[in-house]
Amino acid sequence: MPTSLTACKKQVRNVSRLLKRDSLDSATRVDLERRLKALNILQSQLSNAQVDKANASRYHGIKFFERKKIIRKLAQVENKIKEGEQGLEPKQHELLVNLNYTTYYPNEFKYISLYPADPSKTTEETKERQKVIRDKIAQAMEDGDLPKDPRLVNAEDRKAIRKNNKLLLRTVSLAHNSNAEYAESSSDAGSEDEFFA
Repeated sequence: MPTSLTACKKQVRNVSRLLKRDSLDSATRVDLERRLKALNILQSQLSNAQVDKANASRYHGIKFFERKKIIRKLAQVENKIKEGEQGLEPKQHELLVNLNYTTYYPNEFKYISLYPADPSKTTEETKERQKVIRDKIAQAMEDGDLPKDPRLVNAEDRKAIRKNNKLLLRTVSLAHNSNAEYAESSSDAGSEDEFFA
């Protein structure tokens, strides 16, 4: 099996061309159809991985600065709690949810910033998608799928948590049709050559 998207597309094209021949016997045809189905699945996986990688690098800086801002606010809230101020536990929980949001946001979709530069430009649809994702992350924290305090998790454990919860976090984003359409348009935009599409 090919390991790169380009090699996979080439093999899909080659197998498709072979299937167009009339001179194939039935056993060979069935074998090629199975191979084509497997290659199509592999192609979609490689395409998704490519989009994930591009979005991870694209939004790394935004997520980093938002995490720093949240950690700073969280430290302030925790200091006030230590000083004896009451009623700050919901704010602390909200900040921990935001920290998990920036840490475990699914990379296959455009990142929705918690602190946009111009909040007036944020649409209601975007706010609703962000709320659904935050609610799902809060639920995963309560269920124990995500850490209650992500500051206590090291890098290796974060990777394992992300890998184990990838399906959970993707289903959140796929809850809205617009996100699914975005994923399709992103994967189409990622192909370099229309010849292989």
